Amino acid sequence: MCGICGIYNFGTKEPADGAALKRAADAMAHRGPDDEGFYLDGELGLGNRRLSIIDLPGGHQPISNEDGSLWITFNGEIYNYRELRPGLEARGHRFKTSSDTETIVHLYEEYGTACLAHLRGMFAFAIWDKRAKRLFLARDRVGIKPVFYRSEPGRLVFASELRALRALIEPPLEIDPQAVYDFFGFRYIPAPHTFYRGVEKLLPGHYLVADARGVSITPYWDVPPEEAATRPADEYAEEVVAHLRESVRLRLIADVPLGVFLSGGTDSSAVVAFMAELGARPLRTFSVGFAEQRFSELPYARRVAERFSTEHRELLLRPQDMAEDLARLIAFRDEPVAEPTDVALYRIARLAAESVKVVLAGEGGDELFVGYPKYAADRLAGFVSALPQEVTSALARWLPYRQRRVKLALETLAIRDEAERSATWFASFSREEREALFSPDFLRQVDVAHPARVFEQQLEKVRDRSPLKRMLYADLKIWLPDNLLLRGDQMTMAASIEERVPFLDHKLVELAARIPSPLLTRGFRTKALLRRALAPYLSPETLRRRKVGFTVPIGLWFRQSLKSFVADVVLSPEAKGRGYFNPAAMERFVREHFDGVRDRQKQLWALVNFELWCRQKSGSRR
Repeated sequence: MCGICGIYNFGTKEPADGAALKRAADAMAHRGPDDEGFYLDGELGLGNRRLSIIDLPGGHQPISNEDGSLWITFNGEIYNYRELRPGLEARGHRFKTSSDTETIVHLYEEYGTACLAHLRGMFAFAIWDKRAKRLFLARDRVGIKPVFYRSEPGRLVFASELRALRALIEPPLEIDPQAVYDFFGFRYIPAPHTFYRGVEKLLPGHYLVADARGVSITPYWDVPPEEAATRPADEYAEEVVAHLRESVRLRLIADVPLGVFLSGGTDSSAVVAFMAELGARPLRTFSVGFAEQRFSELPYARRVAERFSTEHRELLLRPQDMAEDLARLIAFRDEPVAEPTDVALYRIARLAAESVKVVLAGEGGDELFVGYPKYAADRLAGFVSALPQEVTSALARWLPYRQRRVKLALETLAIRDEAERSATWFASFSREEREALFSPDFLRQVDVAHPARVFEQQLEKVRDRSPLKRMLYADLKIWLPDNLLLRGDQMTMAASIEERVPFLDHKLVELAARIPSPLLTRGFRTKALLRRALAPYLSPETLRRRKVGFTVPIGLWFRQSLKSFVADVVLSPEAKGRGYFNPAAMERFVREHFDGVRDRQKQLWALVNFELWCRQKSGSRR
């Protein structure tokens, strides 16, 4: 696990700025506290910060092939590198290290860009082909590892983090109004966009080539369709277990201690179960909870830890932790923090870092095996949206505050357009709320339909698939990489540890995609097939638990201990005077939440984070 950065002046032929590469590497020293390295070749420069996981003494980067004609800077892990190496050696390739990084160089030497088909893992890397004067930049299939870049006439710069990329770009960077608008819809910025004009994220499953002809981007992988003929459910369940077990086994490869983020839910508990079965010892687990018992999953995590005899550690997240960490994490991300859970993840990563360098997590299980209630609820969209709008509106108003989730679901199901409904399920602000929040002058600068358009683009690619498979596809392409996986990468790397996600091994992703929709759920019960598959390994209590989600009691804190913090930030003269918002709407959202009229925690979280980010930008030279 590392941080990568690079400069390629393919058009201007100006020498790459080594001092700028050093500044970029320093900006992400937390990603690689163990080592740093640089390679300069005229107009090309590569940088690397290394967190040593495999081949601790020999994996210094950038690494070259035998004759120095190819150089790589790499972030991630290739789990099948040991299987790949003998075949490469048989073809005459000579290795000078035992690292997975060097395997990629020789694969590229043998297969060119088709090397990506051979890789099993998580990665973002750049290879400099010295003879062809070509830079090859690639990202893993589902987007576990991020890479940001800026392409200008005759010049390309890239880095693992926005804060590092900004060290490679002459200021000032302009904030993109459309990205601001989209943040208050999605809670994050969907790829390829970022908050800055001209700065983009390389899409998952894509690679970029830069040479004298310019910059081109090519997709190399996609999610397969479901199988037409249905095999017995037990047959699929056996395949899921076999793939997941193998995926966990591969992710135990490391020369450093490992642990697990354990919530007590199905996915993370399954990871613990297979680690125990595979003999991983010591088996260390880490959980985070809250003093507010109805939000805390610690009792469930403890029972799983006891069942598998793990070395278990816990922490309680407090409101003051949130207030203390928020500005720091915004600086790490160089963006507003999308979710309150980011703070909890950062805290538990710091706890884990005291004893391990690698953690496994259950991320991805919901998007593969239908874990979110919205997947089941969306079946009702046709019925609810057919009702007169005044009926659904009246029903939503009638529901009491404690039924806020049902209220939100009802309002979302009433949306007839599939893309608009998909964009609303996890949104901070609905489209109507965004149009009330923003000032008329600001709204004239943006496309108010853009969030729905982002989903429409993905849904259109799989128009011939079932409604459930379309939802899963869109979430795998948008929600998962641009929110959950980016969060996992940045919050764990902020604590200088590596997160591995067994559910997102691409072979398991492809298997889940091929399973026919009717087998994935049972009635309105989520994860039916996965629970069936895991029945021999997990307790009935763990398997029967309804989906809770990692929920921080931010709504409660915003009405109690963090009330003044929210008011001081959101209702400050600076926030009201930035020109983005309608101050009356800001005050209404705050008042409704404080008075318990409506749950506005998602809206207030977005407003707090955006204002703190704006303050950091105004106080920064870049």
